[in-house]
Amino acid sequence: MTPADAGERLDAYLARRLRLARGYAERLIARGLVSASGRRLRKGSTLAGDEVLTMGAFRHPSEGIQADPHLELEVLYEQGGLVAVNKPAGIPTHPLDYDELGTLANAIVGRFPEARSIGFGGLEPGLLHRLDTQTSGVVVFAQSTAAWEHARRTFEDRSARKLYLARVHGQLRGSHELHLRLVNRGARMRVVEQGGLPAHSLIRALDVRTADTLVEIDLRTGVRHQIRASLARLGHPIIGDTLYGSSSDRGRHLLHAWRIQIGQFAALAPIPETFEL
Repeated sequence: MTPADAGERLDAYLARRLRLARGYAERLIARGLVSASGRRLRKGSTLAGDEVLTMGAFRHPSEGIQADPHLELEVLYEQGGLVAVNKPAGIPTHPLDYDELGTLANAIVGRFPEARSIGFGGLEPGLLHRLDTQTSGVVVFAQSTAAWEHARRTFEDRSARKLYLARVHGQLRGSHELHLRLVNRGARMRVVEQGGLPAHSLIRALDVRTADTLVEIDLRTGVRHQIRASLARLGHPIIGDTLYGSSSDRGRHLLHAWRIQIGQFAALAPIPETFEL
């Protein structure tokens, strides 16, 4: 550090000197990894220009995420540079920081290291779409740039087809086509009349019981929490989804990514036993 750095915010300084995204620099500071004279610093700290900064160990983004070859990975189908895997409920799709382990993406780079630099890379190596942590089912990764770019085009032109299963509260009969607009409101998405993001879903009842219904959802767009918010809007929240009105806290919500088709590539994830209440 030099006197010329005096007055600069600590997070901006670290981002510049260490070639980090500003948000990542902020997270490192929040984790207590940066100190001066034994005193931990905050992201809003400004530099005096004569401090000696001490930086704790961290994983630089240029290294990518850590490989976790010992994490169980169930491969459903592999073809043409794409691989479909079955994500268990409770496992995040990808890490939020570079030194985090225990996610599907960590297992992918452990099994398929060529995916590390594909697509968005970084925290999402080869990843084509995401599932919420408590959602189970099929997730597709790319193993080559050509495969990733082709698959991304199918998502963008909405020719990729994704079918989900959910078990919901109450008796939801028949078929329903929903055109909603959703906006991000903190932890959840809310339905609005104007603005927001368009969310198009086709919902069909498969098995109507006394207190619950198994439904199939044909997802035509890919908005965050789209299925969860849409079913809650119908008055039939997903069982276990307490964020969207379920009265049953089961440790997960009963939403499962069942089938996916990307051009000629198609994969199916077996229905978890937990769906049979």
